[in-house]
Amino acid sequence: MNKFFSFLARFIAFLFGLLFIVGMLLAILAFDVGRVVFNPPLVKGVLSEIVTESDLIPAALAWFSESRANQRYASGQAEAWVGEPDVAQLIMFMDVNDWSSIRWEVLPDEILIEWVSVTVDGVYDWIDSNDRVPEIVWNLRPLIRLIDSEHGVTSITIAYEALPPCNQEQITDFKNRLSAAPAGTKVLYNLCQFPDPWHEDQFSDYIESLEDLAANVPTTFALTGELARVADTEGVGAKTIKIQLRLIRKWMHLAPLLLVIPLVFILILAVRSLNGLGLWWGIPLTLGSLLTLLLTFIYRPIVVAVLSAVPLSETPPLIRDEAIAGIFRLAVEVFKPMLWQSLVILILGLALILAGSLVKTENDKAETEPLEIVE
Repeated sequence: MNKFFSFLARFIAFLFGLLFIVGMLLAILAFDVGRVVFNPPLVKGVLSEIVTESDLIPAALAWFSESRANQRYASGQAEAWVGEPDVAQLIMFMDVNDWSSIRWEVLPDEILIEWVSVTVDGVYDWIDSNDRVPEIVWNLRPLIRLIDSEHGVTSITIAYEALPPCNQEQITDFKNRLSAAPAGTKVLYNLCQFPDPWHEDQFSDYIESLEDLAANVPTTFALTGELARVADTEGVGAKTIKIQLRLIRKWMHLAPLLLVIPLVFILILAVRSLNGLGLWWGIPLTLGSLLTLLLTFIYRPIVVAVLSAVPLSETPPLIRDEAIAGIFRLAVEVFKPMLWQSLVILILGLALILAGSLVKTENDKAETEPLEIVE
């Protein structure tokens, strides 16, 4: 009977050991994620680096311009070839490098850093609110001032130079529309670079459109409202993010403390000597640290899969890849200390195993040595 209870106690201790191994990974992950996510100055600093050094903003500019153009055509505010150039088609000729050049003209770092600060503050306010998405509103007035200046002229030049040269069919189409139009009617040029004698007049049309362009840019931009309206999936992504953030905040400090519970049960159920302590505590610490260490090397594909499946499911595809690349910058802040944490715990676990083995060796040696008979 005693052997049965001894076996049962060891089996339960073994289960607590497995719980500790998995729990260690989750506890360290929760603590490190919380350490980064709930550190607003750190988040603002990293995000500021992301938006000023990556292609996220050029990609977002491409999406924003195309969506605004499509909205105007859908609402009847603009018609292609009637009152203004077909902006949605013009964007098709521009690549990320073009948008990157325009970004430096109309979106200097100081504007972007201010938007990052507003965005981060809005997200932290949203966590404890009942809103479906965060309330994030950007001030676009500094952007409008730059558009309506020499920086806007340079941006128009970059967009114009992205157009391909006109072929003969496009030139003929323009001539036919020009001859058929009533006298005094303005005829828009095709979306291509016209040769002389039309080149200078065509470019002047784009320069003259700057005032209208600046007038059409709203003074504020509700970021999350635009994202949700363009790709609405009933708020599943935003709701999931909020739940995860609240859970991380709740467990980030509590989870490491809960790891003491399985260690105490292991101590009560299975440890009967210093050698047992070294094995029953050392092995779970070693295996748990190795599992955590493994995560620091394979987290990249895991992060991509998780972000693509849930949190960024409402994000337009045009900026999703750049957003994921930016989030990796934050992920580095999470997993970089995890590497050293797991190594320290690994050393501690190996030290306990080694100490237990040395104690066992000394005990075995003392038991096998013959007793010295004193006459």
